[in-house]
Amino acid sequence: MSDLRKNILVVEDDEQSQKYMRILLSREFEVFIAAGSSQAWEILESENVALILMDLSLRDGEDGLKITRKIRESGPNPNVPIIALTAHAFPEDRKRSLEAGCNDYVSKPFQWVHLKSVIDKYI
Repeated sequence: MSDLRKNILVVEDDEQSQKYMRILLSREFEVFIAAGSSQAWEILESENVALILMDLSLRDGEDGLKITRKIRESGPNPNVPIIALTAHAFPEDRKRSLEAGCNDYVSKPFQWVHLKSVIDKYI
């Protein structure tokens, strides 16, 4: 196994959630944070991202489902694993996430052990 840490992009507009995710993930991964679509796109074009954690509700512009569709259609790495990480916890939300192109779905609040096992499944 390589000593290089994998890059994870967290698309999340809430500052507290951004800080929390950085603390959780930075033990094992290089963490990039994007508050919205344009930041996410810049990071995807400049970094080799191994996985994306995508919040579905974003305040500015496009929501996570729209960003996911865009990545799948024309992103620099259209096959990057995307995990929906959202407070939208109804079965319909999971279905919409997977239909938009997310590989998996984790609802908030989450247990770190569960999120880590989902991440490990993809990278």
